[in-house]
Amino acid sequence: MEIRLQQMPFKFQTPDGLMEVTVRSDNRETAPGTQHHFTAAATFIGAGPRALERIQLTPNAKSHSEVMKTLLTGFKVTPGSHAEDTVNHRVLTALITAPGVIDLDS
Repeated sequence: MEIRLQQMPFKFQTPDGLMEVTVRSDNRETAPGTQHHFTAAATFIGAGPRALERIQLTPNAKSHSEVMKTLLTGFKVTPGSHAEDTVNHRVLTALITAPGVIDLDS
């Protein structure tokens, strides 16, 4: 399924807690002279054992603005590629049905 978000920042409720779509720099160390990459993820923002846990939504990109453009123009989400009893499946299903998400496939 291909979706897009109406605005950023974007918060939505899941069965596992409140989440926010964020864009962050890749935390892995890079070799000197190489560029950091950016990605979008759904991040748990409530207190609790999942606080700040992230579920990646987009592939890596070279800039923050490139990821933001992807979120606002369209990206693929595949909850069916995860087992139904997993956090990834529940979060992605909640995301595609959240108010403010536009289904580009319809």
